Amino acid sequence: MSLEDISLEARDELALLAKQLSDNPETRKEFLRLTQRVKPNMVIPELQLEDFTNKKVNQAEERVMQLENKLREKDIREHLESKRRALKANGIARTDEDIQEIEKIMLEQGITSHDTAAQHWEWMKQAATPTPTGYNPNIINKFDLSKYWKNPQGAARNEAATALQEIRNNGRRPIGV
Repeated sequence: MSLEDISLEARDELALLAKQLSDNPETRKEFLRLTQRVKPNMVIPELQLEDFTNKKVNQAEERVMQLENKLREKDIREHLESKRRALKANGIARTDEDIQEIEKIMLEQGITSHDTAAQHWEWMKQAATPTPTGYNPNIINKFDLSKYWKNPQGAARNEAATALQEIRNNGRRPIGV
């Protein structure tokens, strides 16, 4: 592109426009960037300094983010280890395999609490008392049916209260209670 075919007035107007764009703080940076795009070999220290500074600031921010992530990860690991130690200290889990089973239940069941998962695991381990095999007709002889003839509701309540008392005295809880 040549300025030979442009009149002196048009050239002066272009020069004035370029001067206004370069002097205005709002347009100076874009004007310099456009100039550098058209003439890539032109050295513009203002832009080079800004680019260098931005690059270094971005690198520093990235390093800080990496360090913060490492610290967060370390805190999470410490919290997890404290939960595992608490399970062992409370006597719920005795070995590392027990803890692995509890954490497996946490993942499978979507449980977020180690304590809740440990309770669930304990309940799963409890075996129900086996029912006796075969028919025992003598069991009917243990009940006093005369109470049921007189007052069926009262006799049923008394029988339920007796069963609950046996459960409490036995020390074993039914699963889920």
